[in-house]
Amino acid sequence: MGTRHLICVFWKGRWFLAQYGQFDGYPEVQGVRVFKFLSVAQNIANLKAGLEAHVYEPTQQDLDAISAECDAWDANRRAQAQGQVSFERNMTGLQQLYPSLSRETSAGILGIVARASQAREEEEDDDDAAEGGAGKGDRKIPVCLQLGFATDTLFCEWVYVIDLDREVLEVFGGGETSHAGHRFADVEPNTGEVPAFVCSYTFSELYLLKGGDEFLAKVQEALAKNRAAQDDGEEGKDGGPTVACEGEDGEGKDEGEDDVQVGSR
Repeated sequence: MGTRHLICVFWKGRWFLAQYGQFDGYPEVQGVRVFKFLSVAQNIANLKAGLEAHVYEPTQQDLDAISAECDAWDANRRAQAQGQVSFERNMTGLQQLYPSLSRETSAGILGIVARASQAREEEEDDDDAAEGGAGKGDRKIPVCLQLGFATDTLFCEWVYVIDLDREVLEVFGGGETSHAGHRFADVEPNTGEVPAFVCSYTFSELYLLKGGDEFLAKVQEALAKNRAAQDDGEEGKDGGPTVACEGEDGEGKDEGEDDVQVGSR
């Protein structure tokens, strides 16, 4: 279903990817896809190589040319089918020729970029490539950074940030008031709202998880803690009971409990 979201990659102090996605932004779908990608160490190495060598931001002239090419692909397909083309989500010129620009690619952008670098390595090992021939590994991948969508918290429901500098995955859901130190505090347009931080995991922590179900369970646990904290805060404003901070009255985190960051960021 339509659940709008962003898949972002931050590296070398700047944003390399901010991929807008239209469908299935929930942790159950896109969140698990991101987790599975990061669970393979080689994927991260390939992603970095692809970001450095293959990704670029197209100009408006580039986008106009891409649009014309995709329109021609669609027209040709309709002509071949004599106008009887049933709706298939992935069978469009944009999805087939430039999936990196499609709203339906979502977390798949990570694999597209990583495979580009892997294809280049394979061609460099090929005798023909050694003679100077250009191949698929030399292709460039156009991407549109739609980072500003993150501050439109009415419509942007989920954001997944892969920070390659800190080797951390951050999950954001819903919105909260912008504040100093937040990941998206300086992102334009400044709407006064930013994605609400849910939880974060280092890559090392992700490697230890047994699969997507365990990752999803931890995200859901973090969401539940956030909701409980918000409810307790509202009760406190009304003069109702409040929950003691961790460690007060001799209470604290149980031994062996996972150290998951929850709350504002």
